[in-house]
Amino acid sequence: MMYNRILVPLDGSALAERILPHVEAIAKGTGAEILLLRTTDPRHGSIAAEAATEARKWVEADRAQAAKYLEGVAKRLQDSGLTTKLEVLVGEPAVEILTAAEKENVDLIAMMSHGSTAFNKFDLGSVAHKILKASSRPVLMVRAFRSVLRNLDEQEVWAIK
Repeated sequence: MMYNRILVPLDGSALAERILPHVEAIAKGTGAEILLLRTTDPRHGSIAAEAATEARKWVEADRAQAAKYLEGVAKRLQDSGLTTKLEVLVGEPAVEILTAAEKENVDLIAMMSHGSTAFNKFDLGSVAHKILKASSRPVLMVRAFRSVLRNLDEQEVWAIK
């Protein structure tokens, strides 16, 4: 399969960024453009109790911080010779990721199995789980605690045959 556009949702955590070496390898091999996406969820925090003007200021500050974060990630990828595009969306993360995948006509969604909620093993409604269940696009999901590229040992090879 040829990949022209790869969507990489990031939540700002170092754990979520562990998908980047995998995406870099794919993009270098295929010449794909990397679409970096960060969502901000206005339901987080206490904006419901704030005045509408204050809530808008909070959302805009959050968007600006997310954009600045993505610009830093994009710079590292661009320094490696890769083409990137950035997008910050406001809303429920899984919905925004799936909507962006369709709108941008991506060939692949690449993400870690956990991001900022990695240590909450009871989070059965995780963003990654929702993406896997609902995406009409191919999804590359890398397990959060085994993302280092390595060769399989003989026992592991036999186990998957």
